[in-house]
Amino acid sequence: MLRSISFLTSFVFLTTCATSHKLPEATSKPAVILKLDDLWNEDGLVHPGWIQVMDFLNQEDIVGTIGLVANSLETTDTAYFAWINARQKEGHEIWHHGWCHCKPVFADVAQPEFRGTPATYQLDNLAKAQHLAQEKLGLTLHTFGAPYNSTDATTATALAQLPDIKVWLYKETAAPTDKFLLPRISAVNIEYPVHQPDFAQFKAGYDQFKSEPVLVIQGHPRSWVADASRFQEFQKIVLFLKAAGVVFTTPYAYYQRQGE
Repeated sequence: MLRSISFLTSFVFLTTCATSHKLPEATSKPAVILKLDDLWNEDGLVHPGWIQVMDFLNQEDIVGTIGLVANSLETTDTAYFAWINARQKEGHEIWHHGWCHCKPVFADVAQPEFRGTPATYQLDNLAKAQHLAQEKLGLTLHTFGAPYNSTDATTATALAQLPDIKVWLYKETAAPTDKFLLPRISAVNIEYPVHQPDFAQFKAGYDQFKSEPVLVIQGHPRSWVADASRFQEFQKIVLFLKAAGVVFTTPYAYYQRQGE
């Protein structure tokens, strides 16, 4: 089912599904992208944190995103593939969150996957993820966001060789790139600190930056289960934004809208 994008008017925003709708020509509200990180296949299961978040977003008719760690597709678990494809069909964007979300060792130093690692390693990991997503899910990933949000100039060079990737979340360096950049505003986030949603801190940041055209806010659904208050704080943030009339969208949909 194609999910509608939630805001307080009757307009519907462009999603990543096959059917596209246009934004109204003018809005005083920001677009909001829920950058949700770290989907793995964990012991043959989708983590319950992901299930509760996506169920909640679907209930509220809000689109989010799913940061896929691509080596989790190295399985024959068709139920895992089906869960991902179902979320994509609902309008949530599946995006490239690295191959392994690991810290490989080069020259006796552990490095984030896309910072300080060789060019061949970075390109290989990027390309493997694209290939496996197409093979196992039938999906072309159009958005990239690095594990730990850690990248370097080599990442820009590697991404230039992957034309299907159009959008880059939270790019760190000044290295030139042809990708569409969605920046991080550190004062406006879901979690303060990482893994701990905090509505009060979010609202303070939102009130300061709500005139921005787009806000990309990051969270980690797997961390919101053991302590129920974490998920409750996330719900407060989303429901506040819905009541404020923001435009919930996805990275690739937002990129496509800029080209119209």
